[in-house]
Amino acid sequence: MSFSDHKITQFTHKITDLPDQPSLPANELKARFDSSPEELRQAVNGICDEASRLEARVEGIVVDTFGDTIDREMLSEELAAELDAKAEQTALTGVDSRLQSAEATLQAHTAQLAQKAEVYFGTYTGDGAASRLINIGFTPKAVMVMCGGYATYSRVARPTGTAAWR
Repeated sequence: MSFSDHKITQFTHKITDLPDQPSLPANELKARFDSSPEELRQAVNGICDEASRLEARVEGIVVDTFGDTIDREMLSEELAAELDAKAEQTALTGVDSRLQSAEATLQAHTAQLAQKAEVYFGTYTGDGAASRLINIGFTPKAVMVMCGGYATYSRVARPTGTAAWR
């Protein structure tokens, strides 16, 4: 069948063909009222079925003709633009995620570098006690103590151990 086989040139039962005062039984009158929409429904369904078959045939022709390679020039401008936009969005998403990762890494390294470069200076004049606890408000990574006088001595202390006087 073809699309033209579903063409409706005239309805089988037209309401205008009935007399002004129809003398038909109720069920027959209802059937006449329902006949035109039913004819339309059947025609539209037939067209849809034909369109499905045609679509399958066209798909087969496209696959047989072009295989897996369809050049950009073969696409409509709208489809090419849509595909380009999706490709650009995918690329942008990838770049965005890599940029966020790089920024996080940079912030972490900046914080680590700042911690490595922290140096605090201070002085303390002792009172002759052999040992003394001095609170500086944080746990240092290393402390360098220098003794002055006629000879200068220094010592570096770390949480993992203490180096000898130099």
